[in-house]
Amino acid sequence: MSDSKLYFDAPAVLFEEALPLGAGKLGAMIYGGTDENRIDLNYDELWTGFPRNENRENAAEAFKKAQALAYEGKLKQAQKIIEKEIGTASVQAYQPAGTLFIKRPSGDVSAYSRTLQLATATAETVFTDAGTQYRTVCFTSAPADCLVIRMTADKPGAVCFSLRYENVLRHETGCGDGVFYADAECMFDSAPNRDHFPARNFLYADAPEQRGIRFRAAVKPLVEGGAISVSKEGIEVQNADAATLFIAVESSFNGYNKHPFTEGKEFRNAAVQKVNAASARRFEALLKAHTDDFRRYYDRVEFTLEGKDKSDLPTDRRLLEFENDKSDTGLYKLLFDYGRYLTICGSRPGSQAMNLQGIWNKDANPPWCADYTVNINTEMNYYPTLICDLAEMQEPLTDLLRGVCDRGQETAKAYYGARGFCLHHNTDLWRACQPVNGAAQWLFWPMAGGWLCRHLFEQYEFTCDEAFLRDTAFPIMEKAARFYLDVLTEDQNGFLIFAPSTSPENKFKYRCGESEVSLTTTMTMSIITELFGNVLQAADILGISDDVTREAKQALPKLLPIRVGKDGRIMEWYNEHKDAEPHHRHISHLYALHPARLITPEKTPDLAAAAVKTLEARGDDGTGWSLGWKINFWARLFDGNHALKLIDMQLRPVVYPGHQIKKHGGGTYPNMFDAHPPFQIDGNFGATSGIAEMLLQSDGEKIWLLPALPDKWHTGSVRGLRAKGGAKVDITWENGKITNYKITGGKDLPVILCR
Repeated sequence: MSDSKLYFDAPAVLFEEALPLGAGKLGAMIYGGTDENRIDLNYDELWTGFPRNENRENAAEAFKKAQALAYEGKLKQAQKIIEKEIGTASVQAYQPAGTLFIKRPSGDVSAYSRTLQLATATAETVFTDAGTQYRTVCFTSAPADCLVIRMTADKPGAVCFSLRYENVLRHETGCGDGVFYADAECMFDSAPNRDHFPARNFLYADAPEQRGIRFRAAVKPLVEGGAISVSKEGIEVQNADAATLFIAVESSFNGYNKHPFTEGKEFRNAAVQKVNAASARRFEALLKAHTDDFRRYYDRVEFTLEGKDKSDLPTDRRLLEFENDKSDTGLYKLLFDYGRYLTICGSRPGSQAMNLQGIWNKDANPPWCADYTVNINTEMNYYPTLICDLAEMQEPLTDLLRGVCDRGQETAKAYYGARGFCLHHNTDLWRACQPVNGAAQWLFWPMAGGWLCRHLFEQYEFTCDEAFLRDTAFPIMEKAARFYLDVLTEDQNGFLIFAPSTSPENKFKYRCGESEVSLTTTMTMSIITELFGNVLQAADILGISDDVTREAKQALPKLLPIRVGKDGRIMEWYNEHKDAEPHHRHISHLYALHPARLITPEKTPDLAAAAVKTLEARGDDGTGWSLGWKINFWARLFDGNHALKLIDMQLRPVVYPGHQIKKHGGGTYPNMFDAHPPFQIDGNFGATSGIAEMLLQSDGEKIWLLPALPDKWHTGSVRGLRAKGGAKVDITWENGKITNYKITGGKDLPVILCR
């Protein structure tokens, strides 16, 4: 089976057809045009706004009122209090670094190809024009923190082009010492309203304390032969044998708690220094350093399946053919590898965590702000990181959690009168933790801190890094637990619950209408239950006993357990209610099945059976990320054939000939980006995680090999996946039976061969 690649026989017209490159902080989308090549730039520090305290005064009193009303059964009244007296300004938005346009003389183009090689993270465009073959090679180098573009031709003096920069953000261009640059400024959203992103109130202020992040995009050209001109209008190259562009971005962002204008870091010289340093090295040396760096992560894991591989087809046509003919098993490998590729490109030590679009965004006002939506989406971005042996790439998520742990302590006190920290439905570059405005079903959900803490503990489970557990994970986990311990109350049956509560973005039939607020919810209690268990386990490992661990130990057995309704399904709400939307995209009440392991077919078979009924009632279809989560659910239930059905659904093409975009239902864009729609990157990672879980599962006590192998994947191999306990796992199977496996390093755990 060939190496995974994206391949097209025509330039991109849409963003969703362009090829993504990334080096953690710096991202680029390569369109590969022949007359004009468009390159969208991103830098992960570019957001609207600046540090602000948006916590609402007297919100804790409102919470107590809503809590009392919920206990009285007045759920609609509680919801009104929440929406009117707790909802607060929304988070800020991710912004683009601008677009480069490289224009060349138009001609009669033939033999066109555009390719992204995942293993080397290089994009290449090749075409013939009037008998001359032109080649453009692009890569984003993490070692150099630069985008490098090299243009060559097979005839001397044939490389001619002009370069210009555009950005919807306020900017001015300039030049100096052979470098073209653009200095720009991010906007300030004075009245953020995340739910209505077309109507954001973006503006620029004159007062220094209201100005936003500034940045410089710098471009340095080098040519071999020919003539070159660099001016504030751009770059002109004539009759060169070859040309190389070095592109870098730097910003004034200096931390989530420092003002980017009055306390910002130097960025102008820093951007120029990057391109000067890169241009001082030979292109071949830069390319080798880049590919060596990328492959040391990418090559850790390899997945192969016997069967057809249609990688010789353009990827957009390949997806269209797959819709009617599922024989192209190579497409599953491509989907799996692409999630790993995007992780390595989009999340590196020192970068920001990946937001709703990773690091790839073309809009100043992107859908849902391209923020961190932490009721599933940000977490899903990191589902495959540990099992795919990319623990280093989780560092940005850990860094985000450090910030919200800091700022979320103010939020916990302001809204709940509690100690510890909490984080609601969204956050941003500034680590905002307050509940956003709008409907209770999304604004009132202070559970993200507990969920994100599981990523910290899982990192210890996979790496056995006790220093990380002691110094980083445990202090944050304890602060999250402290918050929940402070807000728990007893219900009429003596169970401890968090009241009132919501189940993300969902609602239920209630009396003569609908309600979004319940006394508590299954997801809320599952997150708290898992967190307390992880805190106690970590404390045992570290030999710690303090007030939080003692209280958590007392509270854990008193927490409201997961319950099954009369219909045989896992209950989502405190009481049994009819679904307002039976096929809702969120299935939050199965958090205990995945990502947690509070429900398993082995230890809790009755709850696992109820989870099956829950999934069947919810239905298979959904948005892109919802399909991704369902793949993982079915993998945890050891049902590989059903998991594969969801993968096939996620591979449905969303763009058809003529660049017609399907507006509803999840699927895959031509460049393999996940379609919510619109584009959200989380589904890519959900699919990669799901495939990994179909092949390997572990819980720190056992390792399952091929626990959810579908019949269609009868012969194949996987190398390098990680199990909890620190082991690396290789598996080979033929005709549905394991023929060989190797477990290297880690704890000596029982191994279950499921095939």
